[in-house]
Amino acid sequence: MDENIIIAEIKKFIETNILAGDIMLEADTILQNIGIDSFSIVEIMLFIQQNYNILIPDDQLVPENFRTLNSLARLVNKLLV
Repeated sequence: MDENIIIAEIKKFIETNILAGDIMLEADTILQNIGIDSFSIVEIMLFIQQNYNILIPDDQLVPENFRTLNSLARLVNKLLV
């Protein structure tokens, strides 16, 4: 799947459900720097699991995979293969 599509879908979810309206989110924005906390990460994980019908294995639940939209898209692509 095209990573740009994955980024756009996750970005829309985060902007709609988690962030305040005035926060800018780009593919390389460090999510922690814009207020994404552990509770928000759980919401993002659930969205990914439901939207892409994948389960994120425990060994992939590492900070690097949840750092930016780019890293989330790489994780989803890897798990879709």
